[in-house]
Amino acid sequence: MSEETIDETPSPVRGGPARYLSGADFDQARGTVGLLDAPEHTRLRRSVATAFTARGVERVRERSRRMLAELVDEMLQDGPPADLTEAVLGPFSIAVICELMGVPPVDRQGVHTWTRLILSSPHGAEAGEKAKKEMGAYFSDLIGLREGSTGEDVTSLLGAAVGRRESTLEEAVDLAVLLQIGGEAVTDNSGRMFYVLLTRPELADRLRGEPEIRPRAVDELLRRLPHRNAVARLESELLVDALLDGVPGLRLAVPAEEVPFRKGAPISGPEALPVTW
Repeated sequence: MSEETIDETPSPVRGGPARYLSGADFDQARGTVGLLDAPEHTRLRRSVATAFTARGVERVRERSRRMLAELVDEMLQDGPPADLTEAVLGPFSIAVICELMGVPPVDRQGVHTWTRLILSSPHGAEAGEKAKKEMGAYFSDLIGLREGSTGEDVTSLLGAAVGRRESTLEEAVDLAVLLQIGGEAVTDNSGRMFYVLLTRPELADRLRGEPEIRPRAVDELLRRLPHRNAVARLESELLVDALLDGVPGLRLAVPAEEVPFRKGAPISGPEALPVTW
């Protein structure tokens, strides 16, 4: 694929260019960890690095693949049209980051609700601040329970770091909140990626016919999106395979210009992605 494949993509935000969340915006909005000087920031990141290495991500790949297959099957059973964001992209990104973080399934919807309140400015600064405090209290309890843990998920690693006195509980909680929110931002990345594929049917057809080029295509797509990381790569690869192969007739159910994008949010992605097949 040439880089022009992605460069020619029109801005999906009507009325102006897409606004990506800058590093400074994200750090100031999410907590104090991002504002630490490099040595302290590096120390904290190192404590959870293994969860986000290729090996750590591979640890959840097969479970993620099964979860995604179930979501796609449910969408197909319900029949068209469907909102791809609501039916697949959103639930999948929540499930993957929660697997990496070690958030139990029973708590995931609550954590997701907090994340959206924090990220969505229309709810107001007060609601976002309240949600951030509640999420912080949740992670404080979860990390505290996992002090001395040998688990490989993020909260277990943070609990172990606190137990070894390599990190304070407050620092660990700030980092957990930052990572959880950043992981859920992949929903918006996925939405933008599929907006590109669904408005460029010739590109989608090529990826269906030449599956061997998909990894390189995902690389090119991710280079144009914010928050590109190992969480993002895993989800993107699985989503492209599952939706291009499993739903061969997938296409937009509305004209491209009618796809609604989030307004007033620091990360721009489709609020809904109406599709049919």
